Amino acid sequence: MTIKSCPVQPQAWSKQQLRKLFLDCDGDGDGLLTKEEIKKAFRNLGAVIPGYRAWEGLKRADANKDGCVSHDELDALIDYADKLQYTSSTNY
Repeated sequence: MTIKSCPVQPQAWSKQQLRKLFLDCDGDGDGLLTKEEIKKAFRNLGAVIPGYRAWEGLKRADANKDGCVSHDELDALIDYADKLQYTSSTNY
């Protein structure tokens, strides 16, 4: 009898997983995500050009234009990342 293995289909990151990822990248724990922290998150997502994704995400989410994404602005960043449909075969 031959057993065929089923390839693991990559799953799109859920908004909950994206939220956890971004919050985990808040390296100093100040509740604000800098461009570098956002870049790290997009690198973890597998972005080809994480610096561009961080710039674009910051531009879309930073409503008060202070150069950081606060908890109040985080949903806009998550929406942007969700639209890009990053996938992973493992859960974050």
